[in-house]
Parts: sequence; structure tokens; C-alpha cells
Amino acid sequence: MMKKTFAAVCALCSIPFVASADITVSLPDSFTEDSLAYYHAPLKKLATATSRADRGVVNDKAVVKDHKAIIPVSSAEGGSRYGITFSKQDFIDLYVAPGEVVDINVKSLSPFDYSMTGTALIESMNEVKLLSKPIEEKQAALMAAGQPSEEQMRALYNEYVDSIKDFINENLTSPNVVYAVMNLPGDEFIEAFDRLSEGAKTSILYPIAQRQYNDLQKRKEQERKQAEMAEGNTPAPDFTLEDVAGKHVSLSQFKGKWVILDFWGSWCIWCIKGFPELKEAYAKYKDRLEVVGVDCGETKDAWLAGVKKYELPWVNVYNPEGSDLTQKYGVQGFPTKAIIDPQGIIRNITTGHDPEFFVKLDQLMAQ
Repeated sequence: MMKKTFAAVCALCSIPFVASADITVSLPDSFTEDSLAYYHAPLKKLATATSRADRGVVNDKAVVKDHKAIIPVSSAEGGSRYGITFSKQDFIDLYVAPGEVVDINVKSLSPFDYSMTGTALIESMNEVKLLSKPIEEKQAALMAAGQPSEEQMRALYNEYVDSIKDFINENLTSPNVVYAVMNLPGDEFIEAFDRLSEGAKTSILYPIAQRQYNDLQKRKEQERKQAEMAEGNTPAPDFTLEDVAGKHVSLSQFKGKWVILDFWGSWCIWCIKGFPELKEAYAKYKDRLEVVGVDCGETKDAWLAGVKKYELPWVNVYNPEGSDLTQKYGVQGFPTKAIIDPQGIIRNITTGHDPEFFVKLDQLMAQ
């Protein structure tokens, strides 16, 4: 019996030690909290989520002991995104696959400074972040010499983009190049994404980049559609949605009157800031104009509470999840307001809180 036990122990000793998969965060003496706040979410869910609730974000805290915090790595297939929060301005984002080990050394809280090691992807992230260093130094020099011009700032940004493009060209077949591609803007991102090799597509970041690509293509189509609508000869797409009383309301029932469609959400600060001016316009023209507030991106209860809280006196309808109404109107941001004439033609469409919208409204109503 003793021999068997001894043999079993020896067998266990022969198994190589495997470090636990975790993120170790080393903290400076100035960090005095007893825990470290962080979140994690599966990359696959982030890539496919159609609402905030679908993202699978889990908020948690790691105990701080001897100026270290240990964050366990999720076993979610395809990896997870982690966000470690120190303040509203200071945080760390990283992407980790199951079984990986990462070390983060927070060198200073003010100014915030840290380094990360542990995986090939993190090394690639480090290289991309280093590309911004000379740009930041040049920007600091310009700021020290006075207020830099828009042309100077644009030139610096273009220099940064060019440095990322050079990095991508040198690492085109590596899976870790996807992070660099995700840092490119607009058409540059689309062009680089289209060139990714099959090897690059094995990156845990590829599904996130794919979503970014799809969203950007959709945004470009929205821009095209909205520009077409702004020409002033596009019939307004009709719709039927429920109002606060559950009654069906169709846009077509307002033919013969001017209509303002206001795409908004109670979560949108600039939507709310625009309500006083919209109320003034409504009071001024209500004999000839109707405002239809179209909720976007929230629960029905939150929408009803928002209508009540902000005392919106016009027609308000709920736009449920899965509706394609914002796509039909080329909505790219909130608020978006569309002016529709009595014949049902879109005469103006404006994204954001822009006082010029009401100038245009006055001009149209004076016709």
C-alpha cells in the first residue's frame, strides 16, 4: 500500500505545473482601495449583440492584497474583453483568450501609466500604442508654441494613420494585426480589413473587427440615403407604430400638414437639450404642423417614463427592437429630425442638436 501511494505521488510530481489563467494587476502605493473594479464580456456576444442587454457584460471587483489584484480569465469560447477602471478618464482595455496569463503593471495613477505583457496579441497592442508616442510629442510641442491650427492637427493625425498602415503592411498575415486595423478610420479601415489574410482571420478580435466593418458599411449606406433625402424630393417612408395609449399611429394620417419626425431617446442628452426649442416651434406652428416623437433604443417603460418626465405635448410613438425605421430614414445619430411637407416629401433631415434646424423650419413654414 505504501509503495502504491508513493508511486502515485511521484506520478503527480511528474505532471508539469500549469499557471492558473488570470490577469495579475500590480498597483502603485498610491492606490489605496481594497478592491479593483473591472468588467468582462465574451467577444462573441459583443460581436453579435443587438442590444446592450445582449452584450453579456459582467461587472465585478478583484480583491487587492499586497498591492496586487488577481482577475480570473473567463473560459468563454473565443475570448473576452476586459475593462479595468481607475477613473472616468483612466482605464485599461484588453482582450484575453481562455488559458492565457497576463501581467499588468500600473506604474503611476497620476499621470496614469501602465504596461502589459503576456500574450502575442498584447505585444502587438503595445507596438500599436507606441506608434502614437512621437505624434503625442509633436502635438505637445505645437501646444507649447501656441494654439495649433486645424491643418497642423490634421497633418499629425494623418501621420499617425500612415504609421498604422505601415505597421499593417509589415504584419499583414499575423492574427495580431487585426487590432491595428481596428484603429484605422473609415475608408482606411475598410480597405485594410478587406486585405486581411486567412491567418489574420483566426484572431480572437476578428469577429469584433467584422462587426466594425459591417457597422461602417451600414453607416456609409445611411449617409448616402440621408444625403439623397436632403435633396428635398424623397417621399417619407410610411410607418405604423403604437402611441402611449397603445393606439396605432401612421405617418400617412398626417398628410396635409407639416410634420417633424423627432428620433430620440431618454438616454440621449442632446435629444433632451433640444426639447425646449422643439416645444416653442410646436406651439408656434401647431395649427399647421404635427410633431411625432419616435423612441429609439430603450425599453417601453423607459420611453413612457421619458415622455411623462419631459412633458412632451405632441404625438409619441414607440419604435420596438427589430424595427427598420431608423434605417429607412438613414438615421446615423441622435437626435435626428426630419421635416416632411404636407405632400409627404422630406424637405430637411438633420442629425444632432443643431439650431440651424429651426432656422430651416421657419423658412419652410414661411413658403
